[in-house]
Amino acid sequence: MSSVAIRTVGCRLNQAESAHIASSFRNAGYDVKSFDDSCDVYIVHSCTITKNADRKSVQYARSIKKKHPDSFVVMAGCAVEAAESGGLKDAHIDLFVSQNDKYNIPSLIPNSSVIIHNSSLVSTPSFSTTRALIKIQDGCNFCCSYCIVPQARGKPSSRPKDEIINEIRELADNGYREFVLTGANLGCYTGVEGGLVKLLEDIQQIELVGRIRLSSIEMSTVERDIIDLIADSEKICSYLHLPLQSGDDDILKAMGRRYITSDFANTIEYAASKIDLPGLGTDIITGFPGETEQHHRNTIKLIKSLPLNNLHVFPYSERPGTAAAELQGSVDVATRKSRCEELIEIGNEKRNAFASSYIGKPVSVLVEKIDSDQIAHGWTSEYLEAELSGNEFKSNDIVVAIPSSADAGKLYLA
Repeated sequence: MSSVAIRTVGCRLNQAESAHIASSFRNAGYDVKSFDDSCDVYIVHSCTITKNADRKSVQYARSIKKKHPDSFVVMAGCAVEAAESGGLKDAHIDLFVSQNDKYNIPSLIPNSSVIIHNSSLVSTPSFSTTRALIKIQDGCNFCCSYCIVPQARGKPSSRPKDEIINEIRELADNGYREFVLTGANLGCYTGVEGGLVKLLEDIQQIELVGRIRLSSIEMSTVERDIIDLIADSEKICSYLHLPLQSGDDDILKAMGRRYITSDFANTIEYAASKIDLPGLGTDIITGFPGETEQHHRNTIKLIKSLPLNNLHVFPYSERPGTAAAELQGSVDVATRKSRCEELIEIGNEKRNAFASSYIGKPVSVLVEKIDSDQIAHGWTSEYLEAELSGNEFKSNDIVVAIPSSADAGKLYLA
């Protein structure tokens, strides 16, 4: 039996797609192994969101070819589609695969007798965790000035609702409890009349579904009906991740974002007023071209004023092929990093305070693993890491318990 291994670089959408790529190889008779194992075929499912992501994708391909020179190395994903990766041509890669062909790879391998007539998501994947990643949408046309995604993933497209429901139902029958909906621009889902709200309403009707979680979603696509649905649902996780990117209106305009800071603040405050102690996350880029110290201070002021509790902060990285790469007013790398570190520290303080606010209050934890000391590890609906002591738990349980303490943003439950 031929064997294959897949290395995924980047986001949850890539991870969801890799599970389907693996499924296409299983259906073709391949043994799917770890990337550390000796295999006939290796696939690097690449990311191109930054230069570092490009570099990492190429490094994986080069290193595996050096370690296994007789293997067949495939590069798929965004780095191929964006065609801005200077190192791709000399990375010793045997086959480059476009986004349209990524579920057809088994039939593209030389001397393969496999014929795949439909390269859409036709088979149910498997995942190595208790959480299943469900791709519902792809593509983006928002064209933020720093982002290469529209070039790498094309125009928005949505999977039909019934196809998604059938996949989730089969995965639930196979034991998965939490389903994370993902896409390049999640809020642009149009696979059914009523959009994302209708899809969520139908998913929560599936009896064996324990949890539904939304991955990152653009604030400008979040209407109040989504927040209201989360507030009223027993299955949709009490967590929203809405990328802010900057807390200054001038910088948001330069980024090509579709909102101003007051819009963002109103959405976050509405979510906090409707959902009981919700997890509220965001992304911030520091040192964007033209960002002054005052712009940075405005971001800090906004972040401190809002009930955010999960900050992902990154220093700006020039991405060739984007409009932002041509902007004047470059901020030196040291300043980008120092501003990033300052916001990370603020984020840690807010996350610690948020976790502590749950001490003595019931939380729902999805158990992901049990360690050798019989400590259960998992995540709450609000996306707080949790530990549970006791030997009565098993992986995939959803447990309601009361935290007795919190430390470094993590809950400890008896």
